[in-house]
Amino acid sequence: MKKYILLFTVILWSYHSLKAQASQTLTVLFLGNSYTYYNNLPTLIDNLALSNNDDLVFDQNTPGGHTFNNHFNNTLSLSKINQQNWDYVILQAQSQEPSFSPAQVNAQTLPFAIKLDSAIQHNNACSQTVFFETWGRKFGDQSNCANYPPVCTYTGMQNRLRASYKLFADTTKGIMAPVGEAFRSVITASPNLNLYDTDNSHPSLAGSYLAACVFYESLFKKSCVNSTYFGGLPASTALFLQQIANATVNDSLLVWNIGRYEPYAPFTYTNTTANTVQFQSIANGPGLNHLWYFGDGNTSTVQNPSHTYTNVQNYIASHVVYNTCKRDSSTKSVSINSLGLGLLTANTNVFSLYPNPVSNYLYLNGISINSVVKIYSLQGQLLSQQKGVSIIDVKKLQAGTYILEITGTHSSIRKQFIKE
Repeated sequence: MKKYILLFTVILWSYHSLKAQASQTLTVLFLGNSYTYYNNLPTLIDNLALSNNDDLVFDQNTPGGHTFNNHFNNTLSLSKINQQNWDYVILQAQSQEPSFSPAQVNAQTLPFAIKLDSAIQHNNACSQTVFFETWGRKFGDQSNCANYPPVCTYTGMQNRLRASYKLFADTTKGIMAPVGEAFRSVITASPNLNLYDTDNSHPSLAGSYLAACVFYESLFKKSCVNSTYFGGLPASTALFLQQIANATVNDSLLVWNIGRYEPYAPFTYTNTTANTVQFQSIANGPGLNHLWYFGDGNTSTVQNPSHTYTNVQNYIASHVVYNTCKRDSSTKSVSINSLGLGLLTANTNVFSLYPNPVSNYLYLNGISINSVVKIYSLQGQLLSQQKGVSIIDVKKLQAGTYILEITGTHSSIRKQFIKE
């Protein structure tokens, strides 16, 4: 266990608060077996983090061949869980066990995944359980092939591992670190890059480095791409593995439950009209509080708010997510190029305007003396307003396209006209 003096910083929650500090320190406990201690995976993750100005304070208990059952009945594992308030506890099952039949996994493995998670939560309700999805053996699990044919091939074994680790994560509301899926992507994209040791089961250095990249992305929620730490691999190999890890994790964040049950502020947005924006939080789990700053002085505490802007400009929208344990925030630029004054086509034959294009005077037919006549720019700026007029002087308008709005007692109608 590395020893550090922790500095605590009070963070003001305001519109000007930034996302997490540039550097992060996370405390992580690894409970697994040889797949974790091969090539000293926790140290690889730490070195990768250090290259990005982050730090991993870790401890581990990784006896060879240990199952979840073994760890739950291992006094050292339980003692380490209770040792401190970990940010994350990584659980890695025995390499074959999660690939067995669903019935066998449900009876022999899932119950101890639940028990270990309960022990973690009992020690600290703010700790996150992370399930280390391992990889299928290079040629499948030949020792169990006869008893359970799906594991006879790498693909069949990998499919079962994915399903089981997803089950563990979903059942406990934990996170799944998709190392095995990153292996699958590398094997597909670059089959000559060997991720296995000579036993075709344990990871080569490249396999462990790929796992470290996946964990850095999953825990720190930052990109590992272009990290200068290559773990002893050729630069081209390391950079390729960084890209695979980044794509694997970030293409399916909610599949892996990253952000589903913890504060994770990144968001997306779409323009439902020219000036109305629908915001969508990526973090959508229970118990999370949301605070939105739209950049125009307005706020919302709705999970996925819709907001209408009133000026044409660029806004910086901020999203803050928090619960009793953690907070996170992120920002995006939102460009409003028009205020969305569309043409109201209902009953457009009620009135007419001419000439169109127009140079000096615009003549209106079919309006009442109580109608309000407004001229807007295409950006929605109100330029003039008159009541009950049938002739409008437009000489002072610059050449361009405008919107004329006629508002009566029960409806409004808009038409475009062009000023020459």
